[in-house]
Amino acid sequence: MIHVKSNNSLRYHVYHMVTLFYPASQIQYLDEDDTKDGDIEVFVSGETLRIKFFEEEESFAYPDETLNIMRRALFKRLRSKTGKHLPWGILIGIRPSKIIRELIEKGYSKERIVEEMTKEYLADEDKILLAYEVALKESEVLPSVDMKDSCDIYIGMPFCPSRCVYCSFASNVYHGNRYKDLYLELLKKEMQQISAYLKEQKITVQHIYFGGGTPTAVSDEEFEEVMESIDALFLSIHPVREFTVEAGRVDSITEKKLQSMKNHHTTRISINPQSMKDETLRIIGRNHNREKVLSVFGMARDMGFDHINMDLILGLPGETFMDVENTLADLEMLRPESITVHGLAIKRASALYEDFILEKKYQLPQQEEMNRMYAATDRCARKMGLKPYYMYRQKNMVGNHENVGYAREGFENYYNMVMIEEVKTIIAMGADGVTKKVKDGKIERFANFKGLNDYTERFEEMMEKKLQFLQKE
Repeated sequence: MIHVKSNNSLRYHVYHMVTLFYPASQIQYLDEDDTKDGDIEVFVSGETLRIKFFEEEESFAYPDETLNIMRRALFKRLRSKTGKHLPWGILIGIRPSKIIRELIEKGYSKERIVEEMTKEYLADEDKILLAYEVALKESEVLPSVDMKDSCDIYIGMPFCPSRCVYCSFASNVYHGNRYKDLYLELLKKEMQQISAYLKEQKITVQHIYFGGGTPTAVSDEEFEEVMESIDALFLSIHPVREFTVEAGRVDSITEKKLQSMKNHHTTRISINPQSMKDETLRIIGRNHNREKVLSVFGMARDMGFDHINMDLILGLPGETFMDVENTLADLEMLRPESITVHGLAIKRASALYEDFILEKKYQLPQQEEMNRMYAATDRCARKMGLKPYYMYRQKNMVGNHENVGYAREGFENYYNMVMIEEVKTIIAMGADGVTKKVKDGKIERFANFKGLNDYTERFEEMMEKKLQFLQKE
């Protein structure tokens, strides 16, 4: 157990630096007044920073508002002691491309941006350049987004065929769920009320994302009914240029559902293997195998889908670098128009947290292997002619890397870019949907009820408050 101690005002920042290198289960945080000595101590007094790192102690000049001085000093010591190479350095924010886009807007050259980011955040040059590419693509694409009299739409289906071990979303097993019939009825009702609100306010819709959960987890007939509603209430009324259906789970995709997507003007679908290794799929709770992925992808191609995205997750339990290379070889053979690369994030609400953190059931890749996995994925994407276009980061990611979308030129997902950069109002419908109202650079949020019981039993109350929120100036 590593004992950590600091000014209480620095606790959040020190803790996050230490957890980059050590599992939270190995860290005990002491109160600043605790008489017990810490292995790591970080204290600021006046304009002096004191760091005690195990047996060594050092002091630094510490002017006001210079947290990164402390972060860098602590990070370097942790890196030296553990031997871990974390490519993003001390940068823990979720949107690194935003920082770079702001520097570009100030007139900084690429070379100066690399120099500044390396110095300030101790980040690797290849990560900075990746974020730089994303920032350039955002600067190119986002001006075409209507920010003034338009919103984007998110529709959530909180059901899945089974629950994956890493999942922390509001996702419920579909079969036998006592709320499913009422939920689908109320989801359509929420869409009707939002459609009426948009018409009344003369607000148009530009991009729609149907996600979850898994939209295709329901029956063919139920899926068609929801798609009909989306079409009638939004697609046939508004100048929608992008409609994504995150079909996602291969074990829930049928020919009838694909035909329904075709019939209702879907422009982009996701078929998400996560891995092409059958044993990994079994461990994480997926009910399909590699052959099923190939079969469903081929069926979608035969039906004329010309923009298919595929998700994969790096850092899954038991996965090796060779396993990832095999998955990438399959993706290269299939040649989707875009791929989204996720790093495994171990969330407290997931079964994986219990199994890995608490019971030590699974072996996860070590830092150096994760670095190799990301580098190989980037090479593969570029070999397929895909370039990075959006990026975000999460806490508790194995290897402290990033989630990044790669796409062929002209196949970028506008919704993802708008959502990550928070530049436009997004109205979210369904359980656990979070509406973000963006106006004059200010962001306000309204969260739908997360649980199916609250969403179904308190629907009228929720919608009354939601419409008031949307109408409020």
